[in-house]
Amino acid sequence: MTAQSFDRFLLLSVDLTAFEKTELLGTGLAHQYLAKVRAACGDEVFTALLAAHRLARADAVRDAGSCDRTLLDRALRHRIFSDDRLGPVARNVIKLWYSGTWYGLPPEWTDSYGAHTAAETSTVTAASYQEGLLWRAIGANPPGAKAPGYGSWAQPPRIDARYLKRATK
Repeated sequence: MTAQSFDRFLLLSVDLTAFEKTELLGTGLAHQYLAKVRAACGDEVFTALLAAHRLARADAVRDAGSCDRTLLDRALRHRIFSDDRLGPVARNVIKLWYSGTWYGLPPEWTDSYGAHTAAETSTVTAASYQEGLLWRAIGANPPGAKAPGYGSWAQPPRIDARYLKRATK
């Protein structure tokens, strides 16, 4: 794994999850997640995913050099999510960050693009569940882990508005 592939994976993850780079790094799992994705889909598919993401970001660049989120979402759908090979992997990357679990790729995918032993459903590390972005997105602590303190259960979780906006697009 190179520093460049790590940075590209992190940028892909930022665009797929709507979480900032610092928040993803704060989980302490970025390197393990990168290794899991590569092992599950193979180097060729992983490299193609990063290349498609780079092209999607290029499609979304505005005049001032900034990335337009609406154009990026459209480009991601076109270049990645609608692709039979890359779409399932990208969806699994999202699920991996949010739930801490890598879900097995569909049988149709493995029949077409190759089965890897790491592609089976599994938890990456013991910390994956606790650090899942799901808990941050809904403003709750994972049940059975990271105790929130006495009486915190008396109030319902609050969903951060920035994730709510992203989810409703």
